[in-house]
Amino acid sequence: MTGGELSAGRHPIEANLMALLETGQEPSIAALGGLEAIASAVQRLSASPLMPEVLRPLLRYWDHAPAQDRSLVASIVRNLLEGASTDYVLIEAVDILDTFRPLPDEADEACFAIFLGKAGRSEGDLAGLARGAALDGAFRWASSNRRWQFRLLDFLLGLSPVDEAVFLGHAAKIIGVAYSHWRERELLLKLAELAAVEPARQDASFELGMANLADGLDASSREAAQEFLLKAKDWFDHSTSSRESNPEAHLYRDCLELLTQFGAGLGREHLTATRDRVWANAFELTAWHRHENAPSWLGSRHAEAACWSMMANAIAGLVEHLDQTAWWEPSAVIEQHILATYSAGRSILRRRENGTLETFVRPRIAASLARAEGQAHLLKTWLTKNAAHEWANEARQLITEVDRFVEREKGPQNPSEAVASGLTVTALIEKASLPAVVKGNLMAVVSNAFALQLDNLTLAEVDIIEKCRGAVAVHPDHRDNAHGQRLFDTALLWTVRFVYTRLEVTQKDDPTVAYLFERPDGKLAHEDELKADYFRWLSTNAAGTDLEPTNLGGGRGDLKLKSSGERIVIEVKREMSDASFDAIADSYAAQTTDYQNVSIRLGFLLVLNLVASNSEGTPHISTLFEPRDIRRIGEAVPRSITIVKVPGRRMRPSDLTKAAKSKKIR
Repeated sequence: MTGGELSAGRHPIEANLMALLETGQEPSIAALGGLEAIASAVQRLSASPLMPEVLRPLLRYWDHAPAQDRSLVASIVRNLLEGASTDYVLIEAVDILDTFRPLPDEADEACFAIFLGKAGRSEGDLAGLARGAALDGAFRWASSNRRWQFRLLDFLLGLSPVDEAVFLGHAAKIIGVAYSHWRERELLLKLAELAAVEPARQDASFELGMANLADGLDASSREAAQEFLLKAKDWFDHSTSSRESNPEAHLYRDCLELLTQFGAGLGREHLTATRDRVWANAFELTAWHRHENAPSWLGSRHAEAACWSMMANAIAGLVEHLDQTAWWEPSAVIEQHILATYSAGRSILRRRENGTLETFVRPRIAASLARAEGQAHLLKTWLTKNAAHEWANEARQLITEVDRFVEREKGPQNPSEAVASGLTVTALIEKASLPAVVKGNLMAVVSNAFALQLDNLTLAEVDIIEKCRGAVAVHPDHRDNAHGQRLFDTALLWTVRFVYTRLEVTQKDDPTVAYLFERPDGKLAHEDELKADYFRWLSTNAAGTDLEPTNLGGGRGDLKLKSSGERIVIEVKREMSDASFDAIADSYAAQTTDYQNVSIRLGFLLVLNLVASNSEGTPHISTLFEPRDIRRIGEAVPRSITIVKVPGRRMRPSDLTKAAKSKKIR
């Protein structure tokens, strides 16, 4: 604060204080003229930008002041605080008072009441930032006093969604932090209410994400944790969509995405790309979104974000070691990567004990070591030499899980268990009740057929399958339901192959694909043509395909695949106005997901894109698939659909050249 920033007619105490600060001296009560002089000017000083500098020597003096001065000091402090109305003055005053807590003479009660009163002054005499600073003070004081907590909770739950915009955003953050401390469920309802209004949407959505993240880490089971983490990711998505620059929400969303990718078995390239996004957001958060006047609790938030970015780095780095045949320094890999990530809750996130977070990383670690006998042997050798190590118990538990995984790999009890545990088709055939000769022939036929499919898949097709399967890998209807997994994976594989062939085949070689191209009469194809084409393809490759089955969700679907008692429905549409994934989801997701009312909450939506002629060429196959989670009110588990755009109104490659030349002539 410079002298030019103060009015020319400043009070003598302000002038004296300014001179002391400019020379680097520490102001004292005596240097400011004594208590009586400060008390007589308290109204003027309370409105001064220098008020915090007056407050500081008063607080230093208060604790050892003689009895006759203590009540006067208390009165001055209270009056200074009550008269303050500028945001940066209140921010600094709260910080200074907080460093001197507990205040003498039970003055904390008065401070809390003043803070709460200022936060509630919505008539316009206090700006939103000033009210936010006061609310921050009320929260800090209430953190250590249960009676004040109830008063603050009453205030927070009574906030109006039509309050001042800046204040609502700050209040949403306080509500979120308050929930992390006190776990009062009603606070989540208030956050949901604030998330529905534009001024507070970004902050309230982020705090709902953090609340669900905390509940997920504390959940009693993996299933419960999965529901919380899915909701957390959705809320972080809502928060990022409310403002372009929101690195904190992006960071947590990408961390949860990386957990999903790791659990789904995605490779190093995918995990590294996600990890790099986490790093970029962590850097932006540290470099551009930290403020010297930020409340103290925000520092702990940034520390938590740093821990999550460290975890993302650890998980992405671990994959490189799991993919290696052998390790150059086994002890370093086991201690710094394998066991540290295996117990990520304690070792990286600094939680007191392991929890549900580990259930998302441990299965892949155990499965990888079980498949790599050399790695498992190195772990067992390490344990024999480090029985007293801090990670020894975790190593024993991991070895037990590896041994169990190996036992399961030797042979499940029935085919459904084989699917659930990820065994080969050969294992399924081996368990079937067939003569040995028939089993051998069947194994050979199926193995050759699948080997041929794998050999002819392009990298683009593999990437699509990885992306779409990864999006549902942690969905309970895919992860925990063998038939649901079988149905989705089958539909995904043959849908990718369907789009591949339809992008390649010519009308001359297959006249049935003429509906995908521009017609001489200008008429647009009907969705029934895509439906019939797709049905012929799918029913040829996947047994159990029905066309236009009835009594689905109270209506009639387009195509259905079934496995035992489960089903997956593929809906087929055409779009002639807006074929963006967002618009398609807005138009058709409700109908598509309504066929999921009694079976797996997974489905496909094929859309024939007839919006415009493909005069610039046909889109790449990688741009035509988009998995989406659809949230329904009252349902914790989302309904998942994979949107597939089938390009229509196409032109032959030679016609594209003709069209381009005709444009030049014109």
